[in-house]
Amino acid sequence: MHPWIAERTKAFDSSGIRKVFDLAAKMKDPINLSIGQPDFDVPELVRDALIDAVRAGKNSYALTQGMPVLREKLQAQIDAEYGHADRSVFVASGTSGGLVLAMLSLVNPGDEVIVFDPYFVMYPSLVKLVGGVPVMIDTAPDFRIDVQRVADAITPRTKLILLNSPANPTGV
Repeated sequence: MHPWIAERTKAFDSSGIRKVFDLAAKMKDPINLSIGQPDFDVPELVRDALIDAVRAGKNSYALTQGMPVLREKLQAQIDAEYGHADRSVFVASGTSGGLVLAMLSLVNPGDEVIVFDPYFVMYPSLVKLVGGVPVMIDTAPDFRIDVQRVADAITPRTKLILLNSPANPTGV
């Protein structure tokens, strides 16, 4: 490794995903479950709203913590569904960036983070980046969360359960 590259980058293992991509390149018509790229067009209603927003000059950066109207609506839904008055929503401009900020804010070195397998290749690396320990839970054979498996994986060091939905690579 080059001396100017930070040691923490060793937490990122790109070789595994490279092997999958190389293998897929040799297959006939593989199903791509890698990054969760939508297989449908943007709905017309969303397109129209986007065009209207651009025409109205609403095309600049949003506040770092997200647009107030979006945060308010999300917070109202969370409050109504879960009733946690001491919790506030967090809006990020992308999943990976949001997960990095969440992990940096919540995970201390040595804390365990439960990750459901199959998982997006970056999840364990993000946990390791902040000094956490990824704990994998297999969701086979039906890609559903087994509550007993989760209960069995929880220890006094468990700090977080990473549940990103819909999740790559399965979409569930």
